[in-house]
Amino acid sequence: MSDVEQLLRSLLDTIATEHDYKDYETKLQSFSTGGANYTSQLYHITLSAPGKDDLKLFAKSAIVNENIRAQTPFEIFETEMIFYSELLKQFQEIENEHNVPTEHRLSTAKFYGCNREYLKEILVLEDLSSQGFDTHDRLKSFDWNYASKAVTELSKLHALSIAYSKEYPEKFDALYTKFKLRTDVESLKSLMHGIIDMVMAVIKEENKAKIEAFLQIVQNNEFNKFLMPSRRPIIAHGDFRPSNLMHRTREDGQLDVVILDYQTLQISNPIIDLMYFIFSGSDEEFRAKHYRQLLDHYYLELCNALTRLDVDADEVYPKEDFEYELEKIQPYGLLISLVLLPMVTVEAENAPKMDCAGDFRDFLIKPNELAATRLNGVVNDFVRLGVL
Repeated sequence: MSDVEQLLRSLLDTIATEHDYKDYETKLQSFSTGGANYTSQLYHITLSAPGKDDLKLFAKSAIVNENIRAQTPFEIFETEMIFYSELLKQFQEIENEHNVPTEHRLSTAKFYGCNREYLKEILVLEDLSSQGFDTHDRLKSFDWNYASKAVTELSKLHALSIAYSKEYPEKFDALYTKFKLRTDVESLKSLMHGIIDMVMAVIKEENKAKIEAFLQIVQNNEFNKFLMPSRRPIIAHGDFRPSNLMHRTREDGQLDVVILDYQTLQISNPIIDLMYFIFSGSDEEFRAKHYRQLLDHYYLELCNALTRLDVDADEVYPKEDFEYELEKIQPYGLLISLVLLPMVTVEAENAPKMDCAGDFRDFLIKPNELAATRLNGVVNDFVRLGVL
């Protein structure tokens, strides 16, 4: 039995005791997400005890090696454990204080416990898959029903962060340090250049000069300007894409969506999550029909969520501020697409490894046919938007 598995079983002992599961048996099964997850070993767990319903749990243990961690801009495992063990509780208290109806509360997986030992971090949550939840097929574009529901959940997260900043300004300010993005990682800059070089090989010839000019401007003005808080600082998810959401369709046809993987939380602006989601998970056809509609839907749902928290949206984030930030930050959608789409669409067998044998160079993925189609669709969109 590995050290990590021993730690996991010890954590499960604690969870079983806390929930009065005496003389329990454990069924533990590791599984893979087929290229959608890179940072963790994942487990389905069942705790069975006499006279008790089976407790269905999900666990993930860190597999990112120390070399890669030194180069990443986030403390991803510590950040997620802060969210589930501290911040989520405070969000739920805010929802309780303002009597937010259950159907309008942020949907999250129940937190059971964690181990914070460096390089051996473990997080245990409820197993949503046992309740009929699944992830979206990352190789297919999402539709309006899925996108609108996902963005509604995002608006709840952002609204809670705004309410939190108003009710607990000192605690919110402390998150600037807890969720600090390291901006001086030269190895990541080198990696991005390598990825973009491979991407440029599949961009249509008539658009290559436009992309090169755009990248030169971004390089001169620094990538991180897109990530900075602007008119309204919020707690951004930072990796808001379909692979980090789970969904199910209820008997009445309504869709439930739950946000997961709070590893890259940061104090930023709302637009980065919107651009990340739209351009990592949709195709050109979807955006032609629904791009502006989805942005307007987000702002409407954000206002609704703020109202339920007794926050005046016109005061804290008027529509003109949203439009101002959209115009300034929108090019982030193009930049993140150039970097992210080859990874999002990679075949499972070619997915990067981040365990003891992994290296950041594994993220130098040659775009496949799907990635090339998606990338050129994104470029077409930003030509139409006047960014290129």
